[in-house]
Amino acid sequence: MVLDRLFRRRRKKEGIQMPMSTFLKVKPVRNPALKWEKDKKTKEIKIIVPLQPPEEKKQKKSILDKLFPPMPTERVISLDKVGSIVWELCDGNRTIGDIANYLVEKYKILPEEAETSLNVYFNQLSGRGLIGFILPEDLKDKLKEDRTGIKA
Repeated sequence: MVLDRLFRRRRKKEGIQMPMSTFLKVKPVRNPALKWEKDKKTKEIKIIVPLQPPEEKKQKKSILDKLFPPMPTERVISLDKVGSIVWELCDGNRTIGDIANYLVEKYKILPEEAETSLNVYFNQLSGRGLIGFILPEDLKDKLKEDRTGIKA
């Protein structure tokens, strides 16, 4: 603890901890502010993330502006084949359990492998703001209770 202060290390923020049975009931939903397109040949998805435009300079343009290209207005994230399938299934209607079952059937993998992989994948996508989650009602009530200390 003292060394953390000396070296100014930050502790990792912990997200919501939930059992796997509850995690599988959550419904992932794509961020509606994003555009995405599917390549017809490879069936892979490209997600287009808009970037904040830099503040316009009100000064005269310099030679540096001619030498360096302008800042990009969007970032493109390419998903692989399995990631593209999962992305399309994140419609807000299917649960993570439904998606895991689909992957188990399609790729003949163990349910635990699919669930663990989805957990990691959804943490990455949600960390980048690409997806959100619709929580089941019982979990919403439990979270309210945990935050306020008052039963809903």
